[in-house]
Amino acid sequence: MKKELRDKDNVFVHFYNSCKYSLAGLFTSIKTERSLHLLLLSIAFVIVMCIILEVDARDIITISMLAIFLLAMELMNTAIEHTVDMVTKEFHPLAKKAKDCGSAASFVIAVLAIIIVIYIFLSYIL
Repeated sequence: MKKELRDKDNVFVHFYNSCKYSLAGLFTSIKTERSLHLLLLSIAFVIVMCIILEVDARDIITISMLAIFLLAMELMNTAIEHTVDMVTKEFHPLAKKAKDCGSAASFVIAVLAIIIVIYIFLSYIL
């Protein structure tokens, strides 16, 4: 007996829906989150500097990977913050810890990215 495919059984429909929801989350976050605005502005600045300094492909790949990783971490932090806010609007020590840890994860990656980008740019400036 042949099993009838439903939307949830169709791998292509599932993949399409996953991409659609992921992009919706990305664009909603970009529209509403100030931290992502700052991150995208910083990425634009780094792109301009890469053009001015004529950064080679290997270093551009490194910088691109850092930017994508930082964007992903910032999106995770946003998800944590929204989840905590959904659970409670009141102050709670565990809610604070969850938000602070998510923020710290983004901060650590941002510091790493800044150090590496400065190192790469200085090698072209000096």
